[in-house]
Amino acid sequence: MPKKAVLICNGSVNTKYLYSHIAKGDFIVAVDGGANKLVGTKFVPDIIIGDMDSINKSALKKFRKIEMLRFPREKDKIDLELALNYCIEKKFSELLILGAIGTRADMTLTNVFVLSQVPEKINAKIVHENQEIYLMRKKFSVEGIPGEKISLFPLNGAVKGLSLKGFKYELENYNLRFGIGVGISNEFKGKKAFISFKDGLLLCVHFREWF
Repeated sequence: MPKKAVLICNGSVNTKYLYSHIAKGDFIVAVDGGANKLVGTKFVPDIIIGDMDSINKSALKKFRKIEMLRFPREKDKIDLELALNYCIEKKFSELLILGAIGTRADMTLTNVFVLSQVPEKINAKIVHENQEIYLMRKKFSVEGIPGEKISLFPLNGAVKGLSLKGFKYELENYNLRFGIGVGISNEFKGKKAFISFKDGLLLCVHFREWF
């Protein structure tokens, strides 16, 4: 089993990002209508997971021989959640999610929030255009380019004792409360910066210049 799984959702996916982010040997999971995004590309999913309410006829025809893990429409988990559970059970060490951001705010927010269900030992992130979205649960160093922007949001309450080093706007032992804009649009001063905190769950949105 490969170490990395790429999950393709039915949100906004630029085809060029499929080619730039999916490597040979990656295990491809089409999350329901995410299979539609692969029609017309060289990529074939290893499995399709979901209630199959948004997969189109073209994808069904092209991928008719691909394994499908089908769930009822009336369920208490979204399709991405089901796909993540599958990948966790299969013990992938890296999860890359494309197409999780779309036109529906409720689905976009839920797709981001379900990252909190991924065990800490698994490297999981959402990529949308030039943005990497991932969670932090402890001290962390991040690499970037001077001037690149990064935004930080607390989840599940305040992030306590937050310290930021190597950014344009630095903090020391700060309690970042949920629902305020203090963590928005910070910038790298150099190629590496450091984030640490004592308690909480931190959501990071890193705007990459090189994507």
